[in-house]
Amino acid sequence: MECVRSGGDLKKVGGDSQYSKVVMCPDGCVLFRLTAKPLGDENFLKGSF
Repeated sequence: MECVRSGGDLKKVGGDSQYSKVVMCPDGCVLFRLTAKPLGDENFLKGSF
């Protein structure tokens, strides 16, 4: 949901880069790295759909 809300730029929601963010599990024991791969398609939030 954060990816959709930020319009595809994870830096807007505290990510390491535009396509990467580290997320911690609720008890703080495990870190997960979310990494997106750009497909080159039009962004449905900014596009003319």
